Amino acid sequence: MKQSGNKILEIRKRKGLSQEELSEMAGISLRTLQRLEKGETEPRGYTLKSICRALGIDVEEVYDYSKEPDKSVLLLMHLSVLSYLLMPLGNLIFPLIIWITQKKKVLRVQEQGISLLNFQITWSLLTYPLIIVMGWMKIMHYPGWWYVFVTYIVLYFLNALNVVRVCWLISKETTHDPYPFSFNILKA
Repeated sequence: MKQSGNKILEIRKRKGLSQEELSEMAGISLRTLQRLEKGETEPRGYTLKSICRALGIDVEEVYDYSKEPDKSVLLLMHLSVLSYLLMPLGNLIFPLIIWITQKKKVLRVQEQGISLLNFQITWSLLTYPLIIVMGWMKIMHYPGWWYVFVTYIVLYFLNALNVVRVCWLISKETTHDPYPFSFNILKA
């Protein structure tokens, strides 16, 4: 119990917040925060999420001292998506490998990996059928196949641009949900 309270206390002090300020920002009572920091009680559900949101941290930072922050792993995981430019399904395979091997070692890999993979699965499900439609239209000599091809190229470019955007957000440390629009296939 004391471990999570100590971590909250440490982060609160590092951010220069008083107990009163943090309790107000988190929307919890001052007494609750005091009891958590003393290790008298364990933060649960809503309380823990509220404190973490107010501190601008992930929940896993409170509970997991064994994980280390490593921006380079996060950047590599997100940049590995660009392998789709050279290899079909590379946008899924390489981030999946990094996610599986690093999710228990590096902070934010679990959460961001799920978000990244959900987005790339969604993107693949929406764009790969365009290749089939384009091929069918070309075989059947429909003149509109060119529009499908251009649409596919634009979507390819937008995905690459999104990778650059997310990497920029990671470098600025503002990545709570870099991929808001995706099917929720993988869950934490």
